[in-house]
Amino acid sequence: MYEYLTRNEIDKTLSRFNKIRAYHIKGYNNLLPIKVFKKYAHNYLQIQLNTNFHFNAIIMDIDDPKLIAMWDEKGLPTPTIQVLNKDNDKGHLIWLLNTPVYKEHKHVVDYYKAIVGSLKELLQADIAYQNHQTKNFLNTKLYRVFYNDVAYDLGDFKRFILKNVQYFRENNHLSYLASYSRHIYLFEVLRRYGYCVAKEENLKSKLTKQAEQINQTFSNPIKTKYIVKSIHIFCQKNRDNFRSKNSKKVMNFKKISGLSSVEFQKEVKRRQSLSAKRTIAIKKQRTAVKIKIAIDILIRKKKSLTIENLAKYAKLSTSTIRRYIKIIQLFTQKSTGFIRSIRLIVQRAKQICTGELNEPILLFYQKNVFKNGFT
Repeated sequence: MYEYLTRNEIDKTLSRFNKIRAYHIKGYNNLLPIKVFKKYAHNYLQIQLNTNFHFNAIIMDIDDPKLIAMWDEKGLPTPTIQVLNKDNDKGHLIWLLNTPVYKEHKHVVDYYKAIVGSLKELLQADIAYQNHQTKNFLNTKLYRVFYNDVAYDLGDFKRFILKNVQYFRENNHLSYLASYSRHIYLFEVLRRYGYCVAKEENLKSKLTKQAEQINQTFSNPIKTKYIVKSIHIFCQKNRDNFRSKNSKKVMNFKKISGLSSVEFQKEVKRRQSLSAKRTIAIKKQRTAVKIKIAIDILIRKKKSLTIENLAKYAKLSTSTIRRYIKIIQLFTQKSTGFIRSIRLIVQRAKQICTGELNEPILLFYQKNVFKNGFT
């Protein structure tokens, strides 16, 4: 039976819950009304003090009994609750928070996670502990429990934040994943790495190598095979959908600001029109490249330059070939007995293609035609 002593801060924290998830001694877990949980507290090993929506406490998992008092040596505030296993003296240190940290407030969550990550290093706690559930401090049959009826604000831990915890964000890693398990931490870090190397060769071997490096940072390594497999399949399937970090705006439009609603709509329509012209011009260029390649193939195979043959080798419809008949005439004009060079054709083709491009048309042809060995 839960005893009401001088545990005001514990009662305040538990009163935030309508129901609380508790883990039974026999292995299953239940969502219990808080009154029911307090009444039958000795039937449960652990409780989920931090939920999917907010953090109510900072929880440290100490696996070495010799380090259980390390918080005092480091000058940290006295834990609100210390829960020790009676069999091996391993335990949890819990600092209750005056105000819960709601996960929708990302800046506060980053601050919270930086504190948790720093305390893990200072106390040599389990770095992979997921920081959600804790030993049931109301079950005094299983655990030795020490109380200090004080709750804290995040500002009380500000001076204990280590610089190297910030290092994770500066190096394009995730912010310190204090609230996640080792499996989720590995998955989140590895998938972001996979997105960066998705288009490179030997993707799976690179993912495997990276996964092993991350896995070695855990005190208790996990199996990485299926996590690597899942990320590899996704990256292979979507390899063409990842943007380059150094990608630039094609049209070089600046952010619209300081315009009335009417002027704003006009500016949006103007930009849409320019973008549409650019798209049309690019499509014309690519179609012209296909037609030029088809013409070269037909000439080499000594076949007639008919619309049907051009459509077949260019893999275009006959109606498309007819629309591009002027460009085909340019491609098939002769100069000193040879098909005109790309440079001469492009000078004439510029007059047919509409829309201004950031990339010169000649450069486009050089990239797409010359690399295929056609002249």
